[in-house]
Amino acid sequence: MQIVEYKMVQFLMRLKKPYRFAESTYQTRPINILALKDELGNVGLGEVEAFQFPNYIDETQSECVRILNTRILPLLGSKKFDTPFEFSKFIDSTNGPYMARAAAEMAIWDLFAKRNGVSVQKLMMLALGRTDAVKPEVSVGVAIGIKDETSELIAEIRRQLELGYTRIKLKINPKYTVKMLKEVRTEFPNQLMMIDCNSQYGLKDKSFFQNIDGLNFAMIEQPLAKNDFRNHAKLQAQLNTDICLDENIFNSEDIWKVINLQAGRVINMKIARVGGISNALALTTLAEKHGLKVWCGGMLETGVGRAFNLALASMPLFSFPGDISASDRYYEKDIVNEKFSIVNGKIRVPDTPGLGVSLNEFAQAKFNEIEWTKI
Repeated sequence: MQIVEYKMVQFLMRLKKPYRFAESTYQTRPINILALKDELGNVGLGEVEAFQFPNYIDETQSECVRILNTRILPLLGSKKFDTPFEFSKFIDSTNGPYMARAAAEMAIWDLFAKRNGVSVQKLMMLALGRTDAVKPEVSVGVAIGIKDETSELIAEIRRQLELGYTRIKLKINPKYTVKMLKEVRTEFPNQLMMIDCNSQYGLKDKSFFQNIDGLNFAMIEQPLAKNDFRNHAKLQAQLNTDICLDENIFNSEDIWKVINLQAGRVINMKIARVGGISNALALTTLAEKHGLKVWCGGMLETGVGRAFNLALASMPLFSFPGDISASDRYYEKDIVNEKFSIVNGKIRVPDTPGLGVSLNEFAQAKFNEIEWTKI
């Protein structure tokens, strides 16, 4: 396969209501969608999932777009690829931001799936060497942004449960007290629930985590600083609750640090954060082989990114419900025609050739305003 043209369009996604995590509150979210065209005229889509500012990891939308336009996409015309894994090796060699690499690699998987007449989900299964039947749907969870009052948090949890989510993730910060979390668990004692700290705590806060250790949370996600494996190991040794690492994990070296230091027991796998689908599959396989649990995280994606997440979350390597929302969860208007809805706590995985989604009239009109760039 050879890439002959590309184009990239930015969408300013408007949230239905402000979403708050760590020290940031989002009301809009710029996301760039990349389209790659092969020599047969097929078009594959990828999504630049970095945030506007470097408050999750150091990468940003503007940086990723610049690198794609100047260091990655111009090189594609001179290359031919027989498998997505060949492309993954090439894209990793550019040393561009992980989320820039992932956007191009996602589009390549969409293209290869279309060329072979299979879904991205099926192509992932084949890449893993699996011949068992694919899952038609996956269990999903929802992430709830930071709230100021316990009553507000409890009301929001109840709303999301009524919508059908089977797992609740609470974004928290140091303003959340042990009393607040105990009240939540008293209200929902048997609900599958976890907390996500987004690196807002230090080892000095270990008493807070020890005091909530008996509240039956499924896991505590990213309590300490990004890239801090040793202190995560120290904290994990003092807790029964599993620690899950997110912002720490980019490559196999990071997985080995978790294994060797016992820095946690769970990995949040995000396609964009690790540089693409090929890396996500490889890292998940490595982690699972060494006893770590892995699940699929979310990044407030559009319908494009959501479709990729559904395919990944449906792999046999995953069992814990991922952060994959229904189409109408966050944004006033999505950019794909297909609607993802929750039925009995699950969302159906696209099964048509390629990614299984198409740009809606609104998104297609924006794409039509921009000419294809020949490589």
